[in-house]
Amino acid sequence: MSISQEARLALLGWSFRGAGVSVRERVAFTADEIREALTSLLSNGVISEGVIVSTCHRSEIYSLAADEGARWQLTRFVSEWRGLDQAELEGSSFYRAGGDAARHLFRVAAGLDSLALGESEVLGQVRQALSLARESGSTRAVMHRLFESAVAAGKRVRAETEIARHPLSVSSIGFELAMKVFGDLSQRRVLVIGAGETGSLFARHAVEAGVRGPVIVNRTASRAQELAASVHGRAVDWDGLAGEIPQADVVVSATSSPEPLVRRSAVEAAMRERRGRPMLFLDLAVPHDIAPDVSEVYNVFSYSIDDLEEVANENRARRAREVPHAEKIVEEELENYLGWLGNLSVVPTVTQWRRRLEELRDLELARAPAAERERLKGLLDAFSARILHEPMKRLKGEGDPARKLDRVEAVRHLFDLDRDS
Repeated sequence: MSISQEARLALLGWSFRGAGVSVRERVAFTADEIREALTSLLSNGVISEGVIVSTCHRSEIYSLAADEGARWQLTRFVSEWRGLDQAELEGSSFYRAGGDAARHLFRVAAGLDSLALGESEVLGQVRQALSLARESGSTRAVMHRLFESAVAAGKRVRAETEIARHPLSVSSIGFELAMKVFGDLSQRRVLVIGAGETGSLFARHAVEAGVRGPVIVNRTASRAQELAASVHGRAVDWDGLAGEIPQADVVVSATSSPEPLVRRSAVEAAMRERRGRPMLFLDLAVPHDIAPDVSEVYNVFSYSIDDLEEVANENRARRAREVPHAEKIVEEELENYLGWLGNLSVVPTVTQWRRRLEELRDLELARAPAAERERLKGLLDAFSARILHEPMKRLKGEGDPARKLDRVEAVRHLFDLDRDS
């Protein structure tokens, strides 16, 4: 396979934009399955290089394919791999080729194609995908450069814009508020009421920030114990809640209680015991777990989920304002990559183009009288050189990377240069 054929990038994917959860769950790959799939695709000659990005929101197969039937071949592979209906997979998939495939990856790495705009986790997932491909021996110059360039674009977007700096989840926003109130949280006591998804997320944020031994209270003791064990915290029985409140600097509540769990009288008693030291209450529940009038107690900071949702909406708008800047960075990094790829593709294309003209010359010379062949060869070579000169000059000198790739592909198609590759 020539380098310019290898430069024909192809992407087949299923994402939250077009594939339902049931499809995404069935086409998702574990790390071991990624290694196995890439090895199989290489050994069967479907691809010459490949990388698979698989997360809860997307499964995408990036490949360097030998022909334009890559989409069908890859879909059939996944269909047989998972025992799924090929027509269903085709209907829920999307396909990109060439520069469009590269652009998609760059936007993914930058957090511009995420369910939550600007999410940070996806950059690490793109980096891990490249690592797994290396282990599988499925990436060489083109794919390695593609993914390294995408990671570089993602890093630039996060360093030069604020697209990932403003939290969107109420747990993350609540945690930021706690740091604004108390600064360093490592010496503060945190009480989490409720061991569901929201409470668990806050507890993990707290531990990552240096909080030691968060206290977990939940109606179902086993859930409290499970969460406490995962964050090296301490589980307390439901009946012990009242005794824990005065000891806590930060109280986070996220339960499904129909009535408030923490009332003003309890907070006033806690503040007397604390000798007025400040407390922060974060009510992440619907309906409220913390009585609204708790905020009226001196030196008590209390925020409801409505307050935090308002901040989340503001943060979404702030992230959205960063999109044009992020897109500009993506295009700059993409142009660098496509320029490299275009230059990589031009040399073998020109060589094969010249060779194809030589083949045509030899076919015509074979029909000519033997005595005339040497003279005709000189004439035909001179004619070919004149024919090739200006197109090759323009091909090599094209400054637009995407246009250069398009022109390389056009030459390969018009002169059938891939026929014998």
